[in-house]
Amino acid sequence: MHVLVTEAAFGDGDELVARLRAEGCTVSTCHSSSGICRALAPGAGCPLDGPKPVALMVDVRSAGPELTAREFGVVCAVRAGLQVALVPAEPGLPMPVPPGLRNRTTVATADQLADACHHALRTEAGRRRPA
Repeated sequence: MHVLVTEAAFGDGDELVARLRAEGCTVSTCHSSSGICRALAPGAGCPLDGPKPVALMVDVRSAGPELTAREFGVVCAVRAGLQVALVPAEPGLPMPVPPGLRNRTTVATADQLADACHHALRTEAGRRRPA
């Protein structure tokens, strides 16, 4: 399962990215380590345009009700027709859904997302197994 992750502030998604990779997910991020959108970085490209289709967009949020500039990848994902999950950067953190995304996103915890990833990978492996 290929998951694309963006975050409201530098470092918000680090723990979740590591956890999803440990589950076996392929994880891409919207920004390079220097904070540049991958679509705009020299010699790079947006993971949404890459050879491996993205199954889910995850936005790790620590911010208020408005999207930060670092979260604009969510807009790209919505336009591409992807499912979008909003995850709090810390357990128990309030999760305000930005205007315009209320009917286009799902709010989830990091635990729920990791479980969904684990289940999707098991299901995918079962489909590849010869009968």
